Amino acid sequence: MKEKINKLLERRAALMAEVEKPETDEKRFAELRAEIAKIDFAIEDAEKQLAKEEREEEERAARKPNSDPAPETRGKGITLFNGATENAADLTKPELLRHAKTALGKQIRMQLQDVKIDLTANEKRAIGVAITTTATEFTAATASKDGVNNGGVFIPQNVLYDLLEMDDPDSPFLRDVNPTHIKGALIFPYVVESNNGTGKGKKETVAANSRAIKWDKLSLAQGNYPLTIEVTMELLGLTDEEFVDYLLADLANEINLLLGDEVLYGTGKDECIEGATVGAIAGDPYESGNAPAAIKAGLLALSRRARKGAKIYVSRSLSLDLAFEKDENGRYIYPIYNNDGITSIATIPMEVDEGLHDGDFLIGNARNYKLNFTKPTEIYAELHGKTRVIEYTAHLMVAGKAAPKKFYYGSQKAATPDNGND
Repeated sequence: MKEKINKLLERRAALMAEVEKPETDEKRFAELRAEIAKIDFAIEDAEKQLAKEEREEEERAARKPNSDPAPETRGKGITLFNGATENAADLTKPELLRHAKTALGKQIRMQLQDVKIDLTANEKRAIGVAITTTATEFTAATASKDGVNNGGVFIPQNVLYDLLEMDDPDSPFLRDVNPTHIKGALIFPYVVESNNGTGKGKKETVAANSRAIKWDKLSLAQGNYPLTIEVTMELLGLTDEEFVDYLLADLANEINLLLGDEVLYGTGKDECIEGATVGAIAGDPYESGNAPAAIKAGLLALSRRARKGAKIYVSRSLSLDLAFEKDENGRYIYPIYNNDGITSIATIPMEVDEGLHDGDFLIGNARNYKLNFTKPTEIYAELHGKTRVIEYTAHLMVAGKAAPKKFYYGSQKAATPDNGND
């Protein structure tokens, strides 16, 4: 089964390489897309079958408590089993997350203190570690061993967002983006336009118009982000779950802040993803007090397809300007006491995004921004005994870019400097 999966992955890589070729026309691109989708389905099905076979093998091994591994396999591979018999299939999601946390804590502690660890069957299943032998000693993967990683402890993508509790990021735009976790994928298709032609109504026996859908390729900008955080050695006195809770709280905060900024303003250069404001339709900077007119112009500048499901994301300063706006008689247009603020403009939902610069706003459907985690997030920990500090670095590799012409970006004109003249 593993050989079948490897062949499917090789075939997929070859097709993806063809997708990237400049000479690939629209027709061939559609064919490649369909074939890649079929391969992805076959890979998913094969992986499920492989996981089933490995579980059955594990259960068979667990039913032989007196068996001893052969001398040539003892201590090799990654068997992280300590005899627990609880069925992972019966566990709730909170229980699975708890097992994932303790497994991660054990791995980081092993990396810091160079100690041997055992993971329970439920911990293995929670983090997606496959059993390869019946050995009981865990050995961290390295660049020269198993080709898994280069010495860090990785957070599997199937539990990344749950572990970091990132389902509700601080940034509304980042929260509305629908991230994917497709290893190495940097090119995704998107719909450019569609139409049924003119004269949609037809008499009986007269053929209907063919619906024309034009697809194009969106090449994401790869971001490569190391995040280093220092904590005290006293953390080692915590339990594995408490230890990981502390580390992940810091990590989640840093990733939230990083991605919240980058999905908006990332340059797309120098190992950074491209933010939605970079390739957006940009209006002329508006004068102070003219934000409503600028937002109206932005809504009109977007196509009907781009406006579907769109929101208006505004900076904190702009939200305050709108909330404290007065009419020609000097009266506040909106009640400023005991209210929930402005939640929509012209029936379009509005949210305040603290990541937007003062006076900025962004209009569009966040689903038209593609964000893909291209590899598992890894943690590298290092203990400094003299200073009693643990330094750990999380390596985040993610690609991101907005589909062209799907967003409108507005900004306020810079104030004219006052030179002190009367």
